[in-house]
Amino acid sequence: MKKILSVTKDFKIIPENFKNSGELEILEITDEYIKARVLLEPKQNIEDYSEGVNVEIFGANDLGLIYFETKIINREDNIISIKTVSDYSIIQRREYSRVLLKKGTVKFVDLAEDTVISIEDISAGGMKFLSKENLALEKQYKIEICLSNNMNINCIFQPVRINKIENNYSVSGKFVDLENLDRVVLVQYAFKIKMEEQNKDS
Repeated sequence: MKKILSVTKDFKIIPENFKNSGELEILEITDEYIKARVLLEPKQNIEDYSEGVNVEIFGANDLGLIYFETKIINREDNIISIKTVSDYSIIQRREYSRVLLKKGTVKFVDLAEDTVISIEDISAGGMKFLSKENLALEKQYKIEICLSNNMNINCIFQPVRINKIENNYSVSGKFVDLENLDRVVLVQYAFKIKMEEQNKDS
């Protein structure tokens, strides 16, 4: 674990209360514990990082996305110590970039409610879907994403490629100015879906 963490960056930490997810700055790594600084927005609550709380950790390195679950041993202000674990998972970037939106929905705020016929895939960067309407390239649309884990995301979608398929349109695009927490939500969602698929195949 110490070796893999030493070459990993951009850590995100997710407590049991997902709304207080934040960034994690690793300060020290030992065989027993990992000491780190939790970086939160002013409106977020550090009390969700109390001793005994289970947390999920994400980080990125050259191999892709590293993920592991652990528990907080103690906390002093925004400095926490979490238990060092031996079990972790790595999902390569090309594998977790886009996944199916299972039982979730996407709604365009300024378009008809049935604009989106089906979502082909979604990621932390954007999505691809089948639309009844021919959207405008480079125009930005307000959307509401409801994931199957009951997490909702409000953001801006910008089409970058549109292909006509019979009477409908295949639209690919990107999310613009996605909030950091919402991006973490999508990364976690994609990771969980990918792990479910891998477990079924194993």
